[in-house]
Amino acid sequence: MSSLSVTIAQYAPASTVAENLAAMGPLVAQAQLAGSQLVVFPEYSHAFNPEFGPEWASSAEREDGDFVTGLRALSREHAGIIIVAGMLRSVADSPKPVNTQVAVGPEGILARADKIHLYDAFGASESQWISPGSLGSAEVFACEGFSLGMMACYDLRFPEVSRRLGDAGVDVIITPAQWVPGDNKVHQWDTLLAARAIESQAFVLAADHPMPHGVGHSHAIAPAGVSIGRAGSGPERVHVTLERELVTAARAANPMASARRLGVTPL
Repeated sequence: MSSLSVTIAQYAPASTVAENLAAMGPLVAQAQLAGSQLVVFPEYSHAFNPEFGPEWASSAEREDGDFVTGLRALSREHAGIIIVAGMLRSVADSPKPVNTQVAVGPEGILARADKIHLYDAFGASESQWISPGSLGSAEVFACEGFSLGMMACYDLRFPEVSRRLGDAGVDVIITPAQWVPGDNKVHQWDTLLAARAIESQAFVLAADHPMPHGVGHSHAIAPAGVSIGRAGSGPERVHVTLERELVTAARAANPMASARRLGVTPL
């Protein structure tokens, strides 16, 4: 049975693309040395400021900008390892960028996932500065025989987002995040990640910011909802191996896909 080696990098992004690429380079190198074919970074890895403001739009880049170009170069330098990371993507028809997660290989972007639900909660107002993503079909990419898709942070609270990925046939759901600290937030993070794995019968890989701007606790969860790797609250790397037989066994034991009676449609 096939397997996929993954490194989750619990990393604190800085405010500029140059700083972040310089910091991500050694982490990608370490992931390659650990035998990983995939490395996952958090949301906003290309540029991050702890407070929403106009600099969020000013730091946005096109898909062919310095950030993605830099990730592509890192992938080429490190045996074609696939890099997943969050960025603010500028769009032609809006002054507000889109919060986008990209999967990048040696030849460029393999798939992207725009954040659908913006973080207008717990006193924050992401939509003041960011545009919501489109409701089109989920994009997936392949790695070592696995099908993978992405979703971002606050989308974790909306099970129809992971259901859409499940309908697209993914074996692995990747969730870059900046899960803001607060009352019960670690409990909610852990619970929601496990729920998305159980209901999708897929692996979930979640990369968060460390404290103080995230709760940390980046996580790898098997299709049965069982943790197979978890970070603490500080900067850390989690290395795990995903075994395809766990997906196959979960879906054979409980054929949920054939039992479903409801689909997912936009409101």
